[in-house]
Amino acid sequence: MEDMEDAQPDSMQEILKVAYLKDGSELEDALRSHWRTHLMELIPPGDNPRQLKHDAGEIRRVLLKPLEVFIAGTEQVTEKFASLKKDDLPSFLCNRSFRSGEPTYSCRDCAVDSTCVLCIECFKKSAHQNHRYKISSSSGGGYCDCGDPEAWKKDFACALHQPPSDLGDLIFDLKDAIVRVPDDVANRFKAVIKYALIYVYQVLTFRDAVPLPGDLSCPEVADDPFPFVTVLYNDEVHTYDGVIATLSLTLECSPDDALEYATVVDHEGRTPVKFASQAECKRVKKFVEQNSKRPQPLRLDVVPTCAFAHQVFALHVMKWVQDLAETCEGFKALVCTVCQEVSPTGGDADMISVFLLEDVRLWKAARKACHSLFMSTFLTFNDAKIRFSSQLARLYPQLMADFITDDHDHSDSCTSLTVQLFTVPTVARTLFERKLVDPIIKTLVAVCRGRVNDQGMLSFERVTATQPSAAVHFKRALFVLYDARYLLNTVPTADQWTEALRVGFLGLFDRFLEIMVMMEGMDHHTRRTQSHVEYESDWEPAFNMQLRIGSIIDLLQQWCASDDLLLGTCMEKLMVAALNALGVVDKVERKVVAGQSFTCLEYDVATQVVSVHHPVIRLLAGLVVHGLAKTTALELFGAKMTAAARLRNCARELLEFPLRTMVLVAQASAGMWRRNGYALANQIFFYHQPRCREEMLDKDIVMMQSCAAVMPPDSFLIAMLDKFGLVPWADETFDATPVRAEDDSIRQVMCLAEEFLNGLIVLVGERFYPNVGRVTLDDCLKNEIIHQLCKESMSYPELLKFLPEQEAKEAALDDLIKEVATFKKPSPTSKGTFELKPELNERYNMFFYHYTRTEHSKAEDTQRKRRKKAGEEVVFPPPCPPEFTDAFSNIIHLLDCDVFIHLLNLTLRRALISHPRSFSEGQLIRMLYLVGYGLHEEKRQCSSGSSSFPFKFVEKAADAGVFMTLRELRSRPENEAYKSLVEWMLRFHEDLTTAKVEVMDTSEEAGFASAEKTGTEEGSSVGEDDVEEKKKRSAARRERIMQQMQKAQQSFATQNEGDLQAIALPDDGAARMSVVHGSEQKERIVALGPDRTLHHVEDDSDEKHTCILCSESHAVGLTSDAFVAVAYVQRSTVLSQEDRKQFAARFVAPNKPPSSLKELCQSLLGDQSQFFLGDTLSCAPHVSSCGHLLHLKCWKTYFESVLARERRRSIRLRTNNGSFDVNKSEFRCPLCSRLCNAAMPFCPKPLVQKESSGSVAPSVNDVITGLRTLMKVTPEKFVEGPDHSFIMLEDRLTELQRSTRKNAEAMSNGPLWDLLQKATSATDRLQGIDMKSAEIVSPSYAEAIRNFDSQVYQLTMNATTVDEGRSVGMNWSACSYSIQSIETCLRSEKKSLLGSFSSRQFMCLKSLIRATSWSSAAYDPKVLAEYALRLYAGLLEPNSHLSQLSDDKLFEMDAFALLVNLTCAFPWLPWRGDMWSPAFSDALLCRPPGSDVFDHSLLSTVYVLHVLQTLVFLPENPAGSSPPFTTRETEIEPGLRIAYGRFHGGKPVPADLELRVRHAVWPFLRCAAIFYHFLTGMAAPKSLRKENQNVNDEYDDLMSYLALPRSFTEFLSSNPSLGTLGSEWVASMETALSHDGANRLGRHPRPVPTFAPLPRDYTDIIHLASQYSGCKIESDERRSQAFCLMCGEMLCSQSMCCQFKLDTQTVGACTYHSMTCGGGTGLFLRVRDNQILLLHGSNKGCFVSSPYVDAYGEPDPFLRRGNPLQLSQERLDQILRHYLHHDIADEVSHAMDQNGSLASLEWFHF
Repeated sequence: MEDMEDAQPDSMQEILKVAYLKDGSELEDALRSHWRTHLMELIPPGDNPRQLKHDAGEIRRVLLKPLEVFIAGTEQVTEKFASLKKDDLPSFLCNRSFRSGEPTYSCRDCAVDSTCVLCIECFKKSAHQNHRYKISSSSGGGYCDCGDPEAWKKDFACALHQPPSDLGDLIFDLKDAIVRVPDDVANRFKAVIKYALIYVYQVLTFRDAVPLPGDLSCPEVADDPFPFVTVLYNDEVHTYDGVIATLSLTLECSPDDALEYATVVDHEGRTPVKFASQAECKRVKKFVEQNSKRPQPLRLDVVPTCAFAHQVFALHVMKWVQDLAETCEGFKALVCTVCQEVSPTGGDADMISVFLLEDVRLWKAARKACHSLFMSTFLTFNDAKIRFSSQLARLYPQLMADFITDDHDHSDSCTSLTVQLFTVPTVARTLFERKLVDPIIKTLVAVCRGRVNDQGMLSFERVTATQPSAAVHFKRALFVLYDARYLLNTVPTADQWTEALRVGFLGLFDRFLEIMVMMEGMDHHTRRTQSHVEYESDWEPAFNMQLRIGSIIDLLQQWCASDDLLLGTCMEKLMVAALNALGVVDKVERKVVAGQSFTCLEYDVATQVVSVHHPVIRLLAGLVVHGLAKTTALELFGAKMTAAARLRNCARELLEFPLRTMVLVAQASAGMWRRNGYALANQIFFYHQPRCREEMLDKDIVMMQSCAAVMPPDSFLIAMLDKFGLVPWADETFDATPVRAEDDSIRQVMCLAEEFLNGLIVLVGERFYPNVGRVTLDDCLKNEIIHQLCKESMSYPELLKFLPEQEAKEAALDDLIKEVATFKKPSPTSKGTFELKPELNERYNMFFYHYTRTEHSKAEDTQRKRRKKAGEEVVFPPPCPPEFTDAFSNIIHLLDCDVFIHLLNLTLRRALISHPRSFSEGQLIRMLYLVGYGLHEEKRQCSSGSSSFPFKFVEKAADAGVFMTLRELRSRPENEAYKSLVEWMLRFHEDLTTAKVEVMDTSEEAGFASAEKTGTEEGSSVGEDDVEEKKKRSAARRERIMQQMQKAQQSFATQNEGDLQAIALPDDGAARMSVVHGSEQKERIVALGPDRTLHHVEDDSDEKHTCILCSESHAVGLTSDAFVAVAYVQRSTVLSQEDRKQFAARFVAPNKPPSSLKELCQSLLGDQSQFFLGDTLSCAPHVSSCGHLLHLKCWKTYFESVLARERRRSIRLRTNNGSFDVNKSEFRCPLCSRLCNAAMPFCPKPLVQKESSGSVAPSVNDVITGLRTLMKVTPEKFVEGPDHSFIMLEDRLTELQRSTRKNAEAMSNGPLWDLLQKATSATDRLQGIDMKSAEIVSPSYAEAIRNFDSQVYQLTMNATTVDEGRSVGMNWSACSYSIQSIETCLRSEKKSLLGSFSSRQFMCLKSLIRATSWSSAAYDPKVLAEYALRLYAGLLEPNSHLSQLSDDKLFEMDAFALLVNLTCAFPWLPWRGDMWSPAFSDALLCRPPGSDVFDHSLLSTVYVLHVLQTLVFLPENPAGSSPPFTTRETEIEPGLRIAYGRFHGGKPVPADLELRVRHAVWPFLRCAAIFYHFLTGMAAPKSLRKENQNVNDEYDDLMSYLALPRSFTEFLSSNPSLGTLGSEWVASMETALSHDGANRLGRHPRPVPTFAPLPRDYTDIIHLASQYSGCKIESDERRSQAFCLMCGEMLCSQSMCCQFKLDTQTVGACTYHSMTCGGGTGLFLRVRDNQILLLHGSNKGCFVSSPYVDAYGEPDPFLRRGNPLQLSQERLDQILRHYLHHDIADEVSHAMDQNGSLASLEWFHF
């Protein structure tokens, strides 16, 4: 191998030169011979396919490097290619290929369409960063469009790709680039590339049945063990789990190996699974296929190993060719030329065609390599781009047919390349002109024809198990619509239209018209009257088709409107199609209303077939609007005529379909279609939804308005009345029949009449459509926004939901919103909302046609409240609409025609009848609304100054007596519902009849305002008498109420005279009370020690508590039933001071990671025989509680019922993935539903011991001296076990007791032992309480204490048994860690220490600290004694045989955890000689701490230790340290100065050393104050209950409360034993520091935990995720990266590539990381989705809003809107607050409870 590597390249170059000079075919033979010879050495097979690796660099050096030397013609390849690059054609196209997940930018202002994007480098160097832009995350495969003038309206290039101003034409062709390459180099390059691509084609298209060409067959090897290979190919049918299960069974491999196979085949498209003989490989193939038949067998091939190696090498060749082409533009052009000229099959098909046609038969990696090569070369040159696009269009029918039957994603198909080609305007126009677009659409037409029923309509039957592929194939065929939209995206300008372009477009138009004809009337319904529909029809496919084709229809409309010739031709085609769809009209009937008649088409919607799908008539509506706006004649039906003239001839027929749809909706609203089920109801619902209504509802209205504009108004109204079935209702004799209460048809008629009038309001009043009203698109959008905000204030995303998608994507949307609304900024607890500007409320239209019934009521209620609050008249008149255009001006005559005046007069007269048969208030209000529109039009006509009055609504209405009837209605007492509207109408009418035209404002809005103001003044004068009368009545009523209040006050004073006198103290009494109160406040409060103020102890022994289940109330006492507080125990790393990344990396290092959760817990918490909490607080148990109390027996009953219910649920639903897991003892609090998993005993407060009168309290010095003497035990008295742990055998305990007793008796002169003797005899403090004595303690208390301590250990360690030796320290440390956690939260929120607890925090601390003080009842006294001895020996005598703590370990212990452990363990030191006598063998003792002088001594000792800890790890130059370092050591306490000098090697002492030490020990003192406050019940001083305290405010008060001295040096000098102990600690720590380095990072004071730094701009983190390379599998496949908020690590989320084994389950990277970094809790930012992923445990999780928000303070999940996102510190702080409070588990549980879909997710895969 070494000889080959060294000698072969040189000889190979000579061979290539000789072969090239002789004949081209010999060059090919030389290449193939060289590759065939060395291929198997570089890509060898192996026994384990998973470990099949090859060196890509070595392959390129040996097999491809000689070709580069040959092409360059010299050994200096790099220099040669650099010179080619220097002389290259200047290319200003970026063309950078996007990696999966990379951020892309699209400018809303400048981009031609949404597919035009920039990479991050180009964007930051372009002018678009100051425009309105959209961000997204690439799925891979796209290219940067920077430098392409066709992609941008302006600013097409960034600073990096900006061409010189004098360059001229920026479009280059192939020949422009080729001429710059030397001929000899070009010829050699073409020859090599030609044979390389032919080789690639031959090996990639190799099939099992066809042998390899002879010149590629590898030399046979005797006894080759691996001549064949079984290859597994990817499909999109089988799931990961299915493939893993099949491979595990058939290949007899482990699930981990099967997972790796499945992951590789998913990313690469194939993977080898077996190297063996041909027979063995075929056996494996058959076995796998037999075990994977559902839904179809897995695809496998058996190929020669040599062929497999060739295919692997072929992908390297493709990548090499692409990299070589990047050398210069000339090489790219030569590659394009070779692909266009060379046929690898020897036929007429070029390289492009054969690769595209074979695309469907390639695997994923091969497809991507081909696509990448083509796009990186052909996109550079305009002519090459057009040539490639043309070839793709010619082959499109075959390619799309292959894609439809394929099962790969669209992004893996060559048909996805259209997004890079068809979106180019010149390419699109060229394809139209060459008539290559027609074949593209024919593909979809052919598929649609296969779905047509007997009536010629598309039919979508329900998908059955026997034919699931038909629906899938049709869905894949709809991708043609995307390509059609790309082609139509750029509308030609007038100068770009050519005859060839028209012909090409008409071909596409005809194909779409054929599709729309098939869609016409699809999914139709017939009203059911007798029985309910038997089964619901599948309505969704039809609407999906409508949604897909909706954008195409809009583009077709724009293309037609841009050219008059096309407009006339397409209108003609659509009219013919619409009339053909209507069919021959056989039945007509003449209808007469109000003396006017019209021949109507007979068609009863209630009895005949009806549909909501009419795309032909709706596209025609869009074109008719443009046609009517044209003043010139169009070419229609071979003659020149105006659109109005042609429309007038067939208006009755064209009106039919939209009118039927309107009647259908009205009848459904009236309840006439109830029996047709939900299918029709859902269709009507989506008919009104923003996504559909633009091309459905809006176009129906426009078509009806177009017909009304050309038809006689009386005829139009009669046609509407006839279709609604209301012609009889319009007759005055309709009410002659007596009313029957059960007559359902009358109710339907009344509802239909209201809907008819509602439709008339829409036709007359809705003019916000371009060319219908004199408005622009911006006016239409503003009107929509105004009416949506009339309902309520909305956030930005909420507002977008109600806007059509096309309008919502407009660049000017944000500006339009700001014009009509004001933005109310968001707060951490509320979202930002837009509020409508007050002056625009007058534009509220009560009958806005986009309102649903619910929205109509909501808007009316909102506006009513607003007007009442503003003190305005509660009336909602119609707003003044914009003026109709000239073409649609005839519509207003619907209001002054005879039929309408008749209907108006008839409705008003019916309103005067006492009991009308067919009248409703809704009819009257709608009719009054129409009257308002008539008055507005009359006013507009008057203000225009015209002398003629063609619109005569007021005149005709007055002649009919309408206004007299309105005055009569106003005087009726029962007309409160519409009285205000009637009054407004009359005021408006009076203004019109009395005002002069000259004083009218020419502006319609100003005119309306003037009319309203004048009307208001007039109305006030008319009703002056009524107002005066109301004022008098109101004054009388107020006087009566005041008299009643005075009587009530006098009565109350008489009945409570004594109490009132007691309250009304004189001034001197109040002063005395304030003095007493002030003296109490100034009195010092001490929590522990000899000076403790016992009179400030809060006695709560009589306080009653209530069980939330049985409601029984009683005080907490040892003899009563035990109370428990529901709690949640979890592992926590919240306060961890370690480097999170390094901490988590220890568990995924190359060495074997923990394979079970139990091993992981042991690794996190340590595996020592006794548990001690380290100073870094890496991982510890945490306890939280909601504080709700239950009896122990009630809780047990409740939990048993929950357990039984959940087990039944898991059996019924076959899943355990609920919001809580009873297998982990989880349940919900019965009252607040908070997640819990433990029951914490709520014990009485330990009895505070009082010193005997006359006794002298020992000093700290005496206590420390006595304790140190007690620890001095000779080692020969004891034995050690094999693990060097102290074995507490019975005889050894006796020896231990005697030894410690002798040591204590030796202190006969000291007061410690005397005090201990007195305490033992007087109060039995050390004797303890026998928890087994029912007379003293209720049995339930002992059970509750044992249960809780067991739960803490088991839940923390994930164990089923309890190790008492570790459990003792773990339970006491859980208390200390929980206190520190709450203190950290208070400090971060700047709350007072002892006065700002929430109710949950207060009850949690109270329960937990008391439970900890009584927890000794849960353990064997021998275990407690052993733990106490070892703990105290480690503190006081580190070198003692009893100690388990070395010198450095002592300094690495958490000081506060040590204090809690020492306090709880002190009573269990072996003080008594009979403590292990038989008398105590059956006793269950409990010795709670007493907060006496001994506890104070322990606090003092730990305080000294903690001060030394802070000095050891004190930073040399902390950030923000303003005072300089100084040598004026006399100003610093000697004790601190000496210790600092010894620890830091005599370095200069900082001037603020004392201040730093105060800052460092401040959290410790705060935690100690909390602990002793709840342990002793000592009242909190007022100074510790103030908000916003800092160390300077609290330090002295904390030291006073804890009875600690303020001078560290004086304290040590007054207690020599403590000073000596401190000196020993310093000396031992000096030795430890000298061994492992004195340069330690500062850890005190511990900073408040924060999240890992996040970039300000969201695109920065998207870019960071796209560069992530930590995945186990190298692939550009789309993944969803997740950013850990706790440590900043980037991980693969919900991906099978990065999996870990944990117990019997394979978990994802995020789940495993949450176990290590967060102790079981994970917070991740999913980068692609812009969502926060919360994980707890391995099977629970949820999603919450991201902290990245847009300019409106709204997150953008999945980047749907694409607005620029910035980090919101408020949102991030809110997430951090939940994290610090340990609320993540509860949030996850509640989210899963509220959202059932979350339970179905496999959270362990994340």
